[in-house]
Amino acid sequence: MNSDFSKMKEILRGLTSCLALPGYEDSVIRYVKEHLSNKAQDVQVDPLGNVIARMNRSQAENPYRVMVFAHMDELGLVVNKVEEDGFLRLERVGGIPEKSLAGTTLLIETGGRQWNGIVGTKSHHVTRPEEKYKVLPVSEIYADFGFRSKQEVLDAGISPGTPVGYARQFFSNGSIVFGNALDNRVGCLALLELADRIDAAQLPCELYLVFSVQEEFNLRGVLPAVRKVNPHLAITLDITIAADTPDLKGGPDIRLGGGPSIGMYTFHGRGTLGGLIPNPKLVKQIQQVARENDIPLQQAVFMGILTDASFSQLENDGIPMVDLGYPARYTHAPVEAVDLRDVEQLVCLLERLLPACDHNLDLTRG
Repeated sequence: MNSDFSKMKEILRGLTSCLALPGYEDSVIRYVKEHLSNKAQDVQVDPLGNVIARMNRSQAENPYRVMVFAHMDELGLVVNKVEEDGFLRLERVGGIPEKSLAGTTLLIETGGRQWNGIVGTKSHHVTRPEEKYKVLPVSEIYADFGFRSKQEVLDAGISPGTPVGYARQFFSNGSIVFGNALDNRVGCLALLELADRIDAAQLPCELYLVFSVQEEFNLRGVLPAVRKVNPHLAITLDITIAADTPDLKGGPDIRLGGGPSIGMYTFHGRGTLGGLIPNPKLVKQIQQVARENDIPLQQAVFMGILTDASFSQLENDGIPMVDLGYPARYTHAPVEAVDLRDVEQLVCLLERLLPACDHNLDLTRG
């Protein structure tokens, strides 16, 4: 097993340095295309921005198609008003936790330049007692990028609709990495690692690695790619919640360093009512492969989680699908944390699983 993870850290640092909110994933698209240029047989970017990498070409008349996918975008904010005095009003893009916003450092990229700012927070010395424990909704916050007037903001190329992300951060302690947008650049890292390691020409299936767009917006950006590939089975890679911090003790038994996760049940429980109950036979196949290769596998059951599997499983004739992933702490906060040992084992699991994916794999129901 990888001991120092220096290569994985380098790739992940590159991925997380990209500011890529839903609909603005171009920097990650370019990064992924460059990395795959000498590994995939064919790389296409569809009109929505999904990167579809066909790793091999089967000569069979009806090749068994496997799609492994992870989303490129990150949650963030968007400018919805520029005040006359140069402050910015914001709206959420995705599940931004308002409790994490006060004083958070922010980043805007426009016109080839980066602008750093903060979410304003009332000075402690003049905060009334009744305000000390109040979390402001997004509708009441503002961002300060140091502009003195509305005209300065507009001259900088910033206006309503401009995406705003968390400021970039990346540091580590051994295999544990802290950074922004680990959800889901770590999933992208796993796909790139898989592309590096697997000999796709020896697989019994056609393998498609897909880097999807707009998951944090409405989970449907991947749908055109699913329709195009029309896979016989699909695996999505994304975070699962690590419940090993002091505030989550007693929750689900999911921890950093405990191995990759397999989603046994995910359900949003509100709004879109999306989620995934995985194909039972596919789950058993993955569990068997994990046992045979001494790969620990953490079974995850969570309310309040959605992934790209939520609606893509319903495409075409219906697709056997499962969520595989990696535990993460502090999800959707400005800085998240993962253990690269879990990512390494996730890639190993995929390497061992794919050679068994062909028309002999029985995923039928009933």
